[in-house]
Amino acid sequence: MSLRKLHRWNAGLLGAFLLFHLGNHLVILGGIDAHLAVMEGLRGIYRILPLELAIFALFFIQILLGLIMVWRGGKPQSGWAWAQVLSGTYLAFFLLQHLGAILVTRAMYPELSTNSYWAASVVSRAPAVFYFAPYYFLAWLALFTHIACALRFRAFDRPARPWHFALPGLGGLLGLAVVAGLMASFADLPPAYVDYVDGLFFGGGSGRMSSGGSPHVLR
Repeated sequence: MSLRKLHRWNAGLLGAFLLFHLGNHLVILGGIDAHLAVMEGLRGIYRILPLELAIFALFFIQILLGLIMVWRGGKPQSGWAWAQVLSGTYLAFFLLQHLGAILVTRAMYPELSTNSYWAASVVSRAPAVFYFAPYYFLAWLALFTHIACALRFRAFDRPARPWHFALPGLGGLLGLAVVAGLMASFADLPPAYVDYVDGLFFGGGSGRMSSGGSPHVLR
């Protein structure tokens, strides 16, 4: 099986998790309580240890396959090829940092749940917000751009359809909405998460959380 086919099959396996995971993020538009309630329900499924480990493995395999394909593919020869390479490279960067941050938080702050408050904490104040707001927004934009490119290349002998061009715009709009939802959670940010972000970016905090959820791997 070619790397491209393996990459596609692996993406298909990840698709079900991503569908629920990203849908859960959109629930934050209905409020932090609704988002947390849906997340806790989903965690009852994907936090089953064998499934959780399999999801992590699939993500790292997908990153590795994508980077190998970029390395072997040479210079992109079209606008769609550039969009595919740039969006895929950003997704690899985002996932390595995001998954790594989850694992580090779990190891260093076992009492702190990596839920919506965890994501909101890093967009709660400057200077962290100037990095993490674009970081989350660009992840949505890159994902939908990458999907648009994959669908475009599957039908490359036919003219591009309007929805090929619309998908990145949809991803950007959803990214803005999710970042806005996280920023709207500032007023409800529990003290443990304030302590966490202060310790990371401002040298404050106690260095040990006093409240939060149970430890886990995936957010």
